[in-house]
Amino acid sequence: MHLGPSPITDIHETLIVLPRGGIHAQGLLHDGMPDQLDALIERVRQPLRAAAARHNRPIRLSIGHPNGHVERQQITADGTIHPDQDPPTGVPAVDLIWNQGIPEETGLLATTRAAQRAGQWRAAQQAARRATQHLITQYGRDHPYVAMGTELQAYFAAMAQDNAAAASLYAEAAAATHRLGGPQEQSRHSLINAVAAWLHSDRDTSPGGAGFAAAHALIRITPYDHATLAALLLRLTRDRP
Repeated sequence: MHLGPSPITDIHETLIVLPRGGIHAQGLLHDGMPDQLDALIERVRQPLRAAAARHNRPIRLSIGHPNGHVERQQITADGTIHPDQDPPTGVPAVDLIWNQGIPEETGLLATTRAAQRAGQWRAAQQAARRATQHLITQYGRDHPYVAMGTELQAYFAAMAQDNAAAASLYAEAAAATHRLGGPQEQSRHSLINAVAAWLHSDRDTSPGGAGFAAAHALIRITPYDHATLAALLLRLTRDRP
């Protein structure tokens, strides 16, 4: 079964340039003035250069700017920087497993569906989480069923108005679906829901929070959605204490 590019062969890092200066990369904020931007980016690129040389393969780096533009670079094994090529046009083939969904006949989702029919959204979310853990045990973390289970948890969290959890789970589901070669539209849909849930939450702007996770996922998955990324970066900066 083909599940698309794996994280072992497709190293893709993302970096955010913040509207008020500084950058966000790998879960960390690096403060600085706008005139220090090049030095801050290079601070992140240096270990990536070393990793490219160590593994003898290129590393992709996508940099999201405050206006929503995404600059795509490739760091080669000899440490040089080149513009990354545009991804191939056309819709890639997607394994049919994504259309089939988590098998209902196994009974794994029976408790989840019962809570859903009763409108008990928190119970449904918890049941979906337990089902996803079973799927991880059975199939491993890098499997479409796990991404689907995460998306199901996100849906029930949103229905329970736990928007902070929904934002985090939807961003996680979008990243997993993209990483595993799932339908592009499914990844985009999860991303839209992640941003919407974050906007309706208490808007956590911490470096490891759902807001930044959604922004990085936008850079990685939908690099041409400039308006959404720009609006999210503005809100992340404006809402920071």
